[in-house]
Amino acid sequence: MSNERAFEILKDCLAKVVNSDISAIGPDTDLIEDGIIDSLDSMSLLFEIEQKIGEKLPEITDDYEDFRVGSLVDIVAKHI
Repeated sequence: MSNERAFEILKDCLAKVVNSDISAIGPDTDLIEDGIIDSLDSMSLLFEIEQKIGEKLPEITDDYEDFRVGSLVDIVAKHI
């Protein structure tokens, strides 16, 4: 259940950051490699997620590079 909720949180936050259709994203989608977000958007996405869940994500630092949906869902699920 928490992974499902984490995925919904990620999609909600992503919808605030991008102006494209996100309905086809899945666990293996790499948001940066697939051109869905750029580096500036990635920071905005992380900000939105942290605001939504009400806490910082210590796993994600300035050098964090894994923007696969599955990885982000796993991190968010630990904090909800």
